Amino acid sequence: MKGNEAEYVIPLRDAFRAPPLKRVRKANLAIHRFVFKHTRQKNVTIMPEVNEFIHLHSKNIPRRISAVLVAEEGKIKVFLAGGKQLAEEKKKKTESEKKKKAAAKEKDAKPEEKKAEPTPEEKEKQEKLKEKKAKELAASAVSHKRKTDK
Repeated sequence: MKGNEAEYVIPLRDAFRAPPLKRVRKANLAIHRFVFKHTRQKNVTIMPEVNEFIHLHSKNIPRRISAVLVAEEGKIKVFLAGGKQLAEEKKKKTESEKKKKAAAKEKDAKPEEKKAEPTPEEKEKQEKLKEKKAKELAASAVSHKRKTDK
């Protein structure tokens, strides 16, 4: 699977080896196997719309399903191709991206607040840190010289 989204036709022929009452379970298992084979992700979520499509005729399930696989943060979601849930999911993503962009613009647009001057104690701490860093740099420079002299 390349990218975040891919469309596949998932064959359910393995489910027809089972008796009619167990075909739905076998079809779900076949979907999980197919998704793992193509994505190498064990965390698979079959969306309710796909499950309902399989359950529509539970004894005589469809031979194959056209599905869209969407990868999100280590999870794979299986949607029915052309289904309502996929459209809703895409809509939610675009809205959340717009909100993030708007929040970033607002953050950049706000003038930075002036920071209060540090107290004398804080100034002393900062000076001590600077001195300590300078000593560490000098010590590391001396050790480098010693290593190269050999």
